[in-house]
Amino acid sequence: MGEKILMNKNTLAALKLELKEYNVALPVFEMKEQQLKVLIQSITERISKLEASVESTNEDMKPWVGVFAEDVEDLNHAVKVKKLTTKSREVAGVPIKEFENIDFEDTNIDTFHTPFWVDAAEELIKDQKTNLKILELEQNNMLLVQEELDEARRMKNALKEVFIPETEDNIRKIEIYLGDVERLAIGCAKLVKKKKQYKKAVL
Repeated sequence: MGEKILMNKNTLAALKLELKEYNVALPVFEMKEQQLKVLIQSITERISKLEASVESTNEDMKPWVGVFAEDVEDLNHAVKVKKLTTKSREVAGVPIKEFENIDFEDTNIDTFHTPFWVDAAEELIKDQKTNLKILELEQNNMLLVQEELDEARRMKNALKEVFIPETEDNIRKIEIYLGDVERLAIGCAKLVKKKKQYKKAVL
C-alpha cells in the first residue's frame, strides 16, 4: 500500500472489509485463470490440427503445382472468399469468434474446356482457404484469451502476494497499537484511581 495509515478503529474496520473483499476476489481470479488455461489448451489443439490440415493440402497439391504451376496459381487467384460467417460467444469473460460458414465467389470456370484435374484442384483450394480463415480466427482468439489470462494472473498474484499480505499486516499493526493504547488507558485509569484513593485516605 505504501502510504501511511491512520491507527484507529475506523481504519481497522475499513481494512477488515477490504481484506474480506480481497479474499472473495482471489478464488474468482484463480478459477478464471484455470478456465482460460483450459480454453488456451483447446484452441492450441485446434490450431495444431488446422496447421496439419493446411500442410496436408499443400502436399496434395504438389503434383499439380509441379506440372501445372501457372494454371494452379491462376486458379488459386480465381477462388475468392465471398463471405465468412462467424458467431460470437463469451468464455470466462472473453468474446471469441467461432466459424459457422464460408461462401466463395463464382469462379466461372468452363468445365468443358478445362483439364479434368481443375475441379479437384478447385475443391482443394477452397478447403485450404477455409482452413486458413478458420486458422486466422483461432489465432485471433488465442491472442484475446492470452491477454485475458495474463491479466487474470496479474490480479491473482497482486491479491495473493501484495494486497492480502499488506492488508493483513496493517490490520495486525493497528490491532497491536490499539491494544497497547487500551492497556495504557487502563493503566492510567488505575493509577488515577489509586491517587484518588490515596488522597481520600490522607484527608
